[in-house]
Amino acid sequence: MVKEIDFQSNRELIESFRRASYGASITHVLDEFDEKAHHFALFDKKGKALGVTRVLRSDEVDRFEMMHESQLKDLVLPPAKLSLELSRACTIKGSGGMHLLKLCMGINEYAVKNEAEYLITKTGKHLLPLYQHFGFTMFGPPFVSDFFEDKRPIYPIMYRWTVVKKEEPEEEEVLVW
Repeated sequence: MVKEIDFQSNRELIESFRRASYGASITHVLDEFDEKAHHFALFDKKGKALGVTRVLRSDEVDRFEMMHESQLKDLVLPPAKLSLELSRACTIKGSGGMHLLKLCMGINEYAVKNEAEYLITKTGKHLLPLYQHFGFTMFGPPFVSDFFEDKRPIYPIMYRWTVVKKEEPEEEEVLVW
């Protein structure tokens, strides 16, 4: 089950997941966006945390965290009433990506409930095909992140929800004999 958690009371949990996932490669474990973000955790049936992530909302921040990367300063998002940025997704090791998928499904529910038009995030090359399989597209060139020591390319990706309007069925004409 994915549920929203309070940052201040879960700060140690969030920090421990990030340290375990990113190790020494992350330049700062917590940042100025954590106070503004909505944090989510995936829990098993016994209440054990299996993963955490955060979401920034375009109606609550001036610019997304991704736009603070030095190589993405000119990156432009399509205009939308509400866009979300998913970042810092971390799960326990050994889940084969299932916990990450469940976290993403929980964020999808949050996005749909809040009528977000876009979800943006960034990923490494190894997860890019998985995200593309689920409908994400690249919206900028690969870049080297300012937030990690390793210099692997990162790919900015986005998902756009399309709203399908239900057509009202035409009223049937009833003949009475």
